[in-house]
Amino acid sequence: MNPRLYRYATAVLLLFSAGPAMPLSTDKDQPMTIEADSVESDDSTGLIIYRGNVDVRQGSMRVTGDTLVIERKDGKTDIVTVTGRPATYRQRPDGKEQDVTAEAHELQVYPQQDRIRLRKAARIEQDGSLFTGSVIEYDNRNDIIRAKGSSGNEAGDRVRMTIQPD
Repeated sequence: MNPRLYRYATAVLLLFSAGPAMPLSTDKDQPMTIEADSVESDDSTGLIIYRGNVDVRQGSMRVTGDTLVIERKDGKTDIVTVTGRPATYRQRPDGKEQDVTAEAHELQVYPQQDRIRLRKAARIEQDGSLFTGSVIEYDNRNDIIRAKGSSGNEAGDRVRMTIQPD
């Protein structure tokens, strides 16, 4: 693999390891595989685009989608966007028996801000509890979740949270 693509691929793993729960601590020590139908890297724009049946795996982490776009600015990863119908994320947190799963039509990771945004049909499930909305943002640095329904706020478009009893 091209060393530059390998560095960017490694950045993808680090970006998705932030989330509502800490991932398995051993995941970062596992080999990472990125599969797609095609990849295009343009150093002049700082873009790397994986297209078609994108599948990223490392340890317990798996990210899938139709397209994965890595945008770099000033030598650092600025935004990672995965789109699909749906784009999915799954990872096992340390000490848990079930994976945290998330899906949306668009997953965006902002590594400089340590933030993840799920847009359009967003959904996060952890330990049987479910959180849905049109947009869900997770600020890992400050441990804040923000969610909103669509502007129409029809019954199916509202933010909804289902919490399992202790």
